[in-house]
This record gives sequence, C-alpha cells and structure tokens, in this order.
Amino acid sequence: MNYIIFDLEWNQPVNSGKSSEMPHGEIIQIGFVAVSEEMEITHREELMIKPVIYRVMNPYVSTLTGITQADIDRGMSLPEAMEIMSRYFGAETVLMTWGDDDMPILRENLSYHGIGSDMLPAHYNLQRIFAAQTESHLRQTGLKTALEILGITDEIKAHDALNDAYMTYLIAKKLDLAQGIGNYAGISEKTAVKRPLWETQKPVFVVRSVFSGNPSGMAAKCRGLHFCCPQCGKDFFGTEPVRLGKNSFIAAGECPDLGGLFFRFSLKEGYISAAGFRMNDELDGIYKARLSSREKREKRREMFRDAARMKRKSKKNDE
Repeated sequence: MNYIIFDLEWNQPVNSGKSSEMPHGEIIQIGFVAVSEEMEITHREELMIKPVIYRVMNPYVSTLTGITQADIDRGMSLPEAMEIMSRYFGAETVLMTWGDDDMPILRENLSYHGIGSDMLPAHYNLQRIFAAQTESHLRQTGLKTALEILGITDEIKAHDALNDAYMTYLIAKKLDLAQGIGNYAGISEKTAVKRPLWETQKPVFVVRSVFSGNPSGMAAKCRGLHFCCPQCGKDFFGTEPVRLGKNSFIAAGECPDLGGLFFRFSLKEGYISAAGFRMNDELDGIYKARLSSREKREKRREMFRDAARMKRKSKKNDE
C-alpha cells in the first residue's frame, strides 16, 4: 500500500453571492506528498490553480495563506492539476488528509468540471486514526497540537498546502497506518463529527447581503431580505428567523414550485449569507427544535415578567 497525503487551500467570494455549484469554495492550491509503503517520500509537489468562479483573491484568504492574485492568475486549471496528481495513483494507493474538509471540497470542485469522484482512490481521515491511536479526547485536533503531542518539533509554516501535507506526513510516520485503516470503520463511528446538512447538501440558491451593523440586529436584517425562486421567479414565503448560534439564524419557507425550504443565515466578514435548501426530515427537525426552544424561553420570560408584576403590585398594596 502507498499513500497520497494532500492538503487544499480554497478561495471564497469577495463581494458577489456564492455560486450554487461551488458554495463552499474554489480550490486554488493543492499540495501533495507521495509516500511508499515504507513511509518514504517518493515525490512532493505544490500545484497552483487558476479559479474560474471566484477569480478575485479574497483578502482574508490571501492574508491567511500568503497566496496572491498574481499567484492564482498564473495557475493551471483544476483538471490539469488533477492529471498531474493522478500520475501517482496506483492500484494500492489510498488518499489521506487531516480532517474532513478537503474531500467534500475536492468532490464539489471536480463535479463542477465534469470529473467524477470515482476516479479518486479510497480516502482516510488521518485525524481520526490519530485520535484513536493516541487516545486523544479531541475529535478535531489541529495539526500543530498533534505535532506537539507526538513530539515533532519541525518548524513549518501553516496554511500552505504543501507544508500542511508534509506535516500530516510527519504525523502519519508516527502512527500504525495499516492498523488504522483496518479498524477505520469502527474508528470513524466513534470519532466522526457529524457535519450539519447545510455544510454537505447543495443549496438551491445562495444570496449575500452587506451587513455592517451589530450582530444583535442581524434578525431584523434577515427579515428584510428578499428571495425569489431561481426556477419560477416567484417570491418565497418564509417564517420568522430563529436564532441558531451567535451569528446565525434559520427559518422555514414555502415555494409554489419547489415546496418546503430551509433557510440558513450566517454572518461573516461583514456579509450575511442566506442559503436556501430543500426541506427534509432532518432539517425540519432542526428548525422545529429551535422553534420549540425559543417558545420555551419566551414562556419563561413571561413567567418572570408576571412574577415581577405581582411582586410590584403586592409591594404597592402593602404601602
């Protein structure tokens, strides 16, 4: 068995709405390390990708990764990059990443370019094998933390695809990969972090709106956002947004043509992203649970207000 350990960096939109074909980002850099069964590096390479959807370099991503507009403008296409990487795929090759983020992004990007993910070898998340073999209580241990736990002191810059792939390789050398792959089904069940459907399911549409106000005013902004069906052009009829997290809300809606819809609003870097998904039982359960929780909170507040009013009235009567 041999291994391709890889890492991705991807771009995000700057001002325009997210693409429904690539809602989670567009790959701009692939770093991979080809490793023999004896855990020796046989090849390492970093590939810069020229994006076709998010062509303008997001300043935040640029600051994080050091990748510039000039870098991506000089890049190759994703199909060209995958052709280079696939030269190192063999019958006994498996793919390895650190975490669960890279593979969904890769599959999403390949799909946009008309490339089926069936061309990819089997994939394993080394983070899960690490958690099982080190008895780590952290299901999502960061690369730097994992290196420290294993006593690896190499100084390597993070958020660079090739460097991150190499750091993952250094961790892999310290683990029993054969055992980890053999026990992977059981490991995955114990260590997998369930991703919410809005991170894995393709949205019907995504709308972004500038928001420079205080997060406490986000609900009012969400109420005022206007949605039209991308198929029939009719307005969506949504419900009152319900808080999901500090900077996120959810709502349910109905489209005459598409039927039930689930909306998720998220605030990040001065924009509210509103994504609409086809409603299913899981999303409906999430919405109803949050709605029930809000109703219970409102009932408790009303009880406290009633108790306060009764106390004030009793105090006034005593006077």
